[in-house]
Amino acid sequence: MEIIQTSKRIVSFLLILISFITAIFLYMGHLQYTWVLETIVKEEREIAGKIYTNTFKLVTEHYESVANSLLLNDEVVDAFEKRDREKLFSIVGPIYKNLSKQNPYLKIMHFHTPESISFLRVHQPDKFGDDLSGFRHIINNVNAQKIKQIGLEVGRYGINYRVALPVSNANGEHIGSFEFGIDLDYIFNLLHDDYGLESILFLNKEVFKIIHKNNNKMKYKSFSDRYYVLEPEDNSISNILTPEDLSKNYTFINYNGSENLVFAVTDMKSITGEEIGKIVFVKNMEVYASKIAILRNVSIALGIILIAFSFYFLRKIFYRYAHALGNYQSQLEIKNRTLSKLSNLDHLTKIYNRRCTERALSKELSRAKRYEKPLSILILDVDNFKNINDTYGHNAGDKVLKNIAKIISEMVRESDHFGRWGGEEFCLITPETPIENAAILAEQIRKELETFDFHEPHKVTCSIGVAQCDPQEKSERLVARADQALYRAKTSGKNCVVLYEEE
Repeated sequence: MEIIQTSKRIVSFLLILISFITAIFLYMGHLQYTWVLETIVKEEREIAGKIYTNTFKLVTEHYESVANSLLLNDEVVDAFEKRDREKLFSIVGPIYKNLSKQNPYLKIMHFHTPESISFLRVHQPDKFGDDLSGFRHIINNVNAQKIKQIGLEVGRYGINYRVALPVSNANGEHIGSFEFGIDLDYIFNLLHDDYGLESILFLNKEVFKIIHKNNNKMKYKSFSDRYYVLEPEDNSISNILTPEDLSKNYTFINYNGSENLVFAVTDMKSITGEEIGKIVFVKNMEVYASKIAILRNVSIALGIILIAFSFYFLRKIFYRYAHALGNYQSQLEIKNRTLSKLSNLDHLTKIYNRRCTERALSKELSRAKRYEKPLSILILDVDNFKNINDTYGHNAGDKVLKNIAKIISEMVRESDHFGRWGGEEFCLITPETPIENAAILAEQIRKELETFDFHEPHKVTCSIGVAQCDPQEKSERLVARADQALYRAKTSGKNCVVLYEEE
């Protein structure tokens, strides 16, 4: 009897011990599940924020570049200054038609007087002369401050991301303003096509009234006392969301059999700080949710059968969690590297942009001074580029720049740094290269471009200025000397290479 009682006590003790270990195991599994989930959500929100900001930045840089090129056209500025609407439209109308073919979401191309009076809606030329000063704050700011303005603004027909610039005549006098307006759906499509982020727009009801008054074909539905949701599909994920979900940092929604993460990166505000609404992002998390769910179920099963191998299975389950998180972090690093690369590339030519080239020049200059090695730079400018744009159109000009970037990229060394300096100018940094060798390379580049058939136009030439760094010289001074050499090349008849020489 004593043995039986002792056995019962031992069994009871083992059962209690196993139950205690199992409870701890399951609780630790829950903590690990929660930690992995929180980590994934945090990283997804940070990535979405970077993507959101970078997408707006790339759109701004592109249309600001197009606008600057347009406003360098003397005929455009002259027609605008003389208020010759018909002539201005005859020049810019085909340009707008071509741009809107490239991007159907380009809805606005608009010239305004200094008093914020509509002068020419290129997208709607028959409507002009209305006073916009009462509600077009971006244009008011451009005319008042004479500097560019960018941002979201609510118009009569929708929400547009606007890039607005002042217009000056040849004497530097302010004669009005010019703007591009891109439908917000363009940003949403880029986020979806490039990064797999679905977007839902919750529009402030007061703002909605302004738009709906002139665009009653909009598909919408009331979401709360504060917002309408703009999403045409009847089976939209917004049907599952509640107003309380918008106040949370994030929520998970099961939609069409998949687990989706729903979160907002930032509130949408106009240039004046007025709340426009919220953009809510939807990210399909099925690939992560299914792995986590499988691992969670495995931990429960292991807890039930835990007797002698509890600690062994505990280690296995943690290993699997760590492996799942490691896979996710690897994908995250790939995305971050992609974002970093995008921020360093020129939007048009896909070579390094000016900011990246300036950093490389500073770095190579320091290295050249430290190791007492020569360093030369080439500043290249396309001859008569404005005539190419005026004669063949901006598309042909863009193709010329892309071809030049491709040709030179194939001619330089891996240690060289080649980037777009701005407009039709390029910069080539050649480490450990004296000016004599840099001049040979410059002449090879000049000849290669001169003989290349660009189709429209067939022949394109360039002028190149070359300079070598001096000891203790700053990068700004080195660039200035290369620019001086380039200026001499331009004034010497173009299509030549000039080395900087002290006067």
